[in-house]
Amino acid sequence: MSDEEDQPTQFARFQAPNGDDTESWAPQSVASVLQRVQESPGDEVSVELLVRQLERIPNEARAHQLVRLLLESREESIPKHAVLGIWGKLVTGNTTKTPGKARAKSATNIPIIRSRLLESKRKQAECDLKLLQNRITLLQQEECKAWKKIAQTKDRAQEILEMRLATLQRKEEKSMHQIERERQSRSAQKKHNGLKKESVIKKKHAAIQIISKKYQDVEQVKSESKRLKAERERLQLLQVEGARAKRQAIRRQEDALKKKKLQERQQVDEVAALRLMKKAIAEERQIREHRKKVKEMEEAERALIQRLQGTQLIQREAYSVLERALLRTDLKRAHSVAPLGDR
Repeated sequence: MSDEEDQPTQFARFQAPNGDDTESWAPQSVASVLQRVQESPGDEVSVELLVRQLERIPNEARAHQLVRLLLESREESIPKHAVLGIWGKLVTGNTTKTPGKARAKSATNIPIIRSRLLESKRKQAECDLKLLQNRITLLQQEECKAWKKIAQTKDRAQEILEMRLATLQRKEEKSMHQIERERQSRSAQKKHNGLKKESVIKKKHAAIQIISKKYQDVEQVKSESKRLKAERERLQLLQVEGARAKRQAIRRQEDALKKKKLQERQQVDEVAALRLMKKAIAEERQIREHRKKVKEMEEAERALIQRLQGTQLIQREAYSVLERALLRTDLKRAHSVAPLGDR
């Protein structure tokens, strides 16, 4: 499509099949739109009309990406081969997300701009693979460090728990020893006062106190055991919750990193596609300019040949006139010489 064509003429070339109205006909895929672009006459296509057609394609993320690139080019018209080449770049750039059959079908409909683009894509893929391998290695190292820290934390928590349990056990043993010493002391006192009648009441009272104390000590030991058991369960629960929180934090970091990598990759692909599209536009326009100059030179050559032929014709006519003039001169000279001979 040439630059001199107006909008109605360009719009006529995007009519729907069977003469339907364009606004009521929705294209099924980007390939169908690009097929009609390729079949239309001229070298360039209107960016506005092409964007309008692409925006009508439902559920096509790469079509929206192509529309964004076309709008960012800030061109009124764009060479058809450049559009096809950029679409091929977008399709081959997303091969990991496209099923095998759909990828093969779209790839056969899109021509490759030049072999150097394939080499550039291969080098870019190798570079991306190397960067991805480095990032995976760093992530694996960070994961190893995280697991080491988790193991150290578990060991430290276990040590603290064992120290607390040992401390509580020592306190319990000390309490039992104290009870035993008191019991022995009271028993000795009871034996010492056993022979005295007046100490009967005291002995009974001491016995009652000992029994009461023992009962209180037993209840205290039971209560302390329950408390220690609850403390152990609480520490174990805290340990499990801490490990779960750390796993969730690591998973969130990994998801954020994957999302960031995907966004960076999409930005790089869009910048590369836009750069290739602008380069293709410039190359197509240079080719048309060269063709125009060749056509002008051919027309100038034909004009020079025609002028040379005309000049040669005039030259031949001049030679003919000269020959006739010379012939008449020779005849006159012959006629003038003949009468002199007769005399």
